Amino acid sequence: MRALKKLPEPEVVTKNKVRWTQDYVKSLGSDSTRKLTPWTRPAIRESLTQETQGRCAYCDSHIAQVSAANIEHYRPRARYPDLVVEWENLTIACPRCNSSKSDKFSEDLPFINPFLDNPADHFYFFGDLLFEKGSERGKYTLLELGLNHEGLVRARKRRINHVHSLIVSWRASSPILKESALGLIHEELASGEYESMVKALLVNAGVPLPIT
Repeated sequence: MRALKKLPEPEVVTKNKVRWTQDYVKSLGSDSTRKLTPWTRPAIRESLTQETQGRCAYCDSHIAQVSAANIEHYRPRARYPDLVVEWENLTIACPRCNSSKSDKFSEDLPFINPFLDNPADHFYFFGDLLFEKGSERGKYTLLELGLNHEGLVRARKRRINHVHSLIVSWRASSPILKESALGLIHEELASGEYESMVKALLVNAGVPLPIT
């Protein structure tokens, strides 16, 4: 998980959210509820996907074109129907994280929200495994979302191997090419999966991080 920033609310949401919410709440308990999915509108999906660079807001995996991204309600719509199109409550998640989270939510122990919380305050990486930093919310999020499941760890291993090869090339580069090799590493950090893990790998390897 990495820290994320919300984009401005799309105009279509601003103009229609009151009506959409009222229609959805009125439909609860009827057959028409399943047909009312205003949060799936193309403009909404496009903005949410842009916010996360097409990656899951929770596990930071790239959501492949063959696996449709789920529009995730941080506070589940089954329990918070008034927030069904609330912009701050929407994000993109992979099917696995979305299914694991389902309708779970506790106001006393809420999931880490990458848009409001700094995940680095709650988690740290050691190799390809994610650990919580003594944070009850971090522990709850880690366990309930399964952020160390076997398939995810395998994907992280592949990512580590790829980035490690770039580090080896950077170390072996001549002074003339070293800056270019470092630039490739920084591009990978900015655009690739598992950003927090890669950042930890670079720090441990003594690779300079981009200046922000």
